[in-house]
Amino acid sequence: MKQLQCNSVSLSLQKTLDEISLRTADQKDEVVDLLSDEQPSKSRLVDITYNQCIWWEGCYYCQDESRSWYQVKCFI
Repeated sequence: MKQLQCNSVSLSLQKTLDEISLRTADQKDEVVDLLSDEQPSKSRLVDITYNQCIWWEGCYYCQDESRSWYQVKCFI
């Protein structure tokens, strides 16, 4: 399988995203839909790789099964 081109985040950002994810709705479907037109292969990989996604400060971040967060897409 092709490797995802997503950046892991720092430990301090991991903690922040954990806290935010408790207060916000999962946005994984939104991320998958957003990527489906411009990056269809990345969209499919996000769909099968990550458990949840959230929006924070201009970026979408997604969390995998090991509870690690990755920056998936930014609009800055």
